[in-house]
Amino acid sequence: MEGATVRTPVVGSTLVGDEYGDGDPLVLVHGTGAQASSWGSTVHELAAGGHRVLAYDRRGYGRSTHPPVRDYRVHVADLAAVIECAGAPAHVLGWSSGGNTALACAVERPELFRSLVVVEAPWHGLRGATPSLLGVLARTKLDQARGRRRDAAARFFRWAAGWADGGNGFDPLPAEAKEELYANAPSVLAELGVHPYGLMMEHVPTARLADIPVPVTWLLGGRSIGWYADLHRRVAAVVPGLHTEVVEGAGHLVHTEAPEAFAEAALAGVARGA
Repeated sequence: MEGATVRTPVVGSTLVGDEYGDGDPLVLVHGTGAQASSWGSTVHELAAGGHRVLAYDRRGYGRSTHPPVRDYRVHVADLAAVIECAGAPAHVLGWSSGGNTALACAVERPELFRSLVVVEAPWHGLRGATPSLLGVLARTKLDQARGRRRDAAARFFRWAAGWADGGNGFDPLPAEAKEELYANAPSVLAELGVHPYGLMMEHVPTARLADIPVPVTWLLGGRSIGWYADLHRRVAAVVPGLHTEVVEGAGHLVHTEAPEAFAEAALAGVARGA
């Protein structure tokens, strides 16, 4: 069943999303390279949990046309606008850099939130950078400089979706899903550039996350590379009450690799704010 199209006007653009089900609003924030359709069947499973699910294309992705955005303060303000239009306070689920967006928004606008579920957010990922990450960023930018944008994007996707036991979650994706990711390559490559207010949220002190007044649940893929768990531990050390769940058998693309387990864990996190 297709969702109803929802449009949220913001400064300089219109954010386009899809709405499913009835009940308390649950806003989904996708990560770098993805778009609303990337959530796949999980939108129906989340809606079946008694929620009105809104999955939107972030500015510069999918149907939300706009030049690529490097300043993540823009994405944070956009999320606030989406929540207000959906009906605040709302439950919010953010995956990857979308999790960073949701965390920063909860710091700035806590009154908009009922609960927050974060999926492998790369919070302060540069401070916690590994040689592997620094190497892939350098090679990605080299591919970009040579005009190989698809190669550059694919290199980053394979690293981000890597499995600790070898391989990655990007290569097995259906061709259609890969093409959606490739279509968003300009925004991906822009976000991977160094910026004082970039996607890793280095400009927001981690200590401020402790002031988020709603339940925060952090989901990790049991098969993901260790970088995500390392970043999570740094946050968990300073945020009292942070609840963590591991989705076994899945990597960073947890919602596509283990959709039922992902939806179950996400709904449990949302229920903590009911």
